[in-house]
Amino acid sequence: MTLPSPCALWPRRRGVRIAAGLTLAACLAACGGGGGSANDNAAPAGQGVFTSGVVHGVGTLAVNGASFDDSAAAVSGDDGRPLAREAVQLGMVVSVQAAAASASAPAPASAVAVRSEIEGPVSAVDAAAGTLTALGQRVTVDANTVLSLGAGGLAALRVGDIVEVYGFRAADGNVLATRIEREDADEDDYKLRGTISGLDTAARRLTIGGLPISYTSATRLPATLADGQQVRVELRTRPDAQGVWQATEITLAAVAPATASGLRAELEGLITAFTSAAAFSVDGVTIDASAATRVPAGLALGRRVEVEGVLANGVLHAREVEIEDDRDDDEGLEIEGRIEALDSAAQTFVVRGMRVAWGAARFEGGGAAGLAVGVRVEVEGRLAADGSSIEASKVEFDD
Repeated sequence: MTLPSPCALWPRRRGVRIAAGLTLAACLAACGGGGGSANDNAAPAGQGVFTSGVVHGVGTLAVNGASFDDSAAAVSGDDGRPLAREAVQLGMVVSVQAAAASASAPAPASAVAVRSEIEGPVSAVDAAAGTLTALGQRVTVDANTVLSLGAGGLAALRVGDIVEVYGFRAADGNVLATRIEREDADEDDYKLRGTISGLDTAARRLTIGGLPISYTSATRLPATLADGQQVRVELRTRPDAQGVWQATEITLAAVAPATASGLRAELEGLITAFTSAAAFSVDGVTIDASAATRVPAGLALGRRVEVEGVLANGVLHAREVEIEDDRDDDEGLEIEGRIEALDSAAQTFVVRGMRVAWGAARFEGGGAAGLAVGVRVEVEGRLAADGSSIEASKVEFDD
């Protein structure tokens, strides 16, 4: 299979803004292509793109270092129901389908699907260790986890609080959180995404991450259930007297839908199965890296990676594999929008529900005196140590 250059795939990489008028040939040359080899040819003109990973920018959607214009995209939750564009927030895990990349502008996205791993009650929390348990699932928080939990962050959580957790599930069932939100206490149902184990079709029971689930009263099921399937389960909000949770709905939860086949693709996640550096899985997606031009040393079960290539019949044929920890081009977080609240004394403002500290930022198109509720700004920065705010490195006025 002839695989596309990553420059042809992504219009704007982290740390690189491709100038208007830059030709595809020049981009290929900058990436080491353009040498005339058939293996360096770009994918056919007009071929779409698919990416799945963590949201690093909103306003202009940024995922895995690529920028997308989501102004006309159909945005949906993992239940398939439509969402407002503004519902997409930093740290969420999304899948994006878009038209072919442009050298001068973000690719126009046609569909954005948001997915979370857990929505349910907290049964244990250890803020010092950066861990919690929700719906029986162990969740780990790290320095890159966005926390929308109010003042105090993880330390403010209490047993019984309802949270929604976005992130990546490891092979052992633990979840590495990329975002955690506090939810209302009066949720009608809970949900869980994971891999089926311990299936008992006679008793109509299964397990996800150690949580026992009965599907005797489920009104929606896949045609076939099997151990190893990735599914999304909606649950009643209380288990039965034996501690078994009752599923109301079970649906298959593939990261890459069938409609993504044939698209140029980039996938971020944890290695969930590993045979060799040429054959492994990321978040349940089979990776064939036998023809990849770049495969780093150190690939192993549980490593967080990004894989670029082409999707075909559910298999991602990789051109490049990158261990995320090794990347040195990450420019942090970006957020665009109108200022919703302002605290001049504390040198903070709020955009799209995210608090931004501007004390160390440089300004473009104006100065701090121009900040006011309703003013549109673009912010670049990094997640603060509390996980719930951005330390801005640049604030640009966008009106």
